Amino acid sequence: MKTSLKTLSALSLAVLLGSGAAIAQEHGGNGHGDNGHGGMGPGYGQGGYGENMATIDQSGTRHDASIEQDGRELMASIEQSGYMQEADIEQRGRGGSTVIEQTGGWNEVNVDRRGRNGTITITQEDWENTADIRQRGRNGSIEVTQEDWSNYANIDQRGRGNELALYQSGWGDNAAWLEQRGRDNVMDVAQDDAWQSEVYIDQQGRENMAMVEQTGAYHEASVTQRDRGNIAMVAQSGVGHDASINQSAR
Repeated sequence: MKTSLKTLSALSLAVLLGSGAAIAQEHGGNGHGDNGHGGMGPGYGQGGYGENMATIDQSGTRHDASIEQDGRELMASIEQSGYMQEADIEQRGRGGSTVIEQTGGWNEVNVDRRGRNGTITITQEDWENTADIRQRGRNGSIEVTQEDWSNYANIDQRGRGNELALYQSGWGDNAAWLEQRGRDNVMDVAQDDAWQSEVYIDQQGRENMAMVEQTGAYHEASVTQRDRGNIAMVAQSGVGHDASINQSAR
C-alpha cells in the first residue's frame, strides 16, 4: 500500500478490510475523486459475500478518477499524480483486479472489465497518453505501459487464458489496435523509442502467438491470425517500413 495510505492505523485498516473497503485519498492540490461501490459482506479475502476493495490515491492538480464495481472478489486501484489525469474503471463479474498508475499530465485510461479472474495493469508516465481497454471472459491478463508523449492503445480481449503485453515509448503518435479472442493466445507488442508508428493485430483461435517490435519512425505492422497454433513475429527499425502477416492453420 502506498505511503499516503499508511496514515491509517492498523485498527482502522482491519475494520476497512472487514467490510468490503472503499478508500479515497486526496492530497497536494485540487484533486477530486469518486469511487463507486465497494462490496458488502464480511470482508475482502475472508470467504464472505462481496469482498470487493477499491482505492483512489491522488496528488497534484485537478485529477478525475472513478471506480464502479458490481460483483464479488474484485479489486480496483487508481493512483494519480501530476496534472489533470483521468481514469475510469468499471468491473462486473467475479474475481480479478484492475490497477492504474498515472504520473505526468493529461493522461487518460478507460477500462471496461467483465468476466472472471482477469487482471489489468496500466502504467502511464509523462504526457498525453491514452488507453482504452475492454476485457471479457476468464483468466485473461493485460499489461500496458506508456511512456513519453501521445501514445494511444485500443485493446479488446475476450475468451479464456489470453495474455497481452504492450509497451509504448517515444515522441509522438504511436498507436496500437489490438484484438484478441479465443483461448490461450499470447500477444507481445513493443513500440520502443518510436515515432508515428502503428500496429494492428487481430488474433482469434487457440494457442496463437503474435510479437511485434518497432523502433524508429513511420512504421506500420499488421498481423491477422486464425485457428490454432500460429506464430507471427515482426521487427521493424529505421524509417518507413510496412509489414503484413495473414495466416491460419486449417
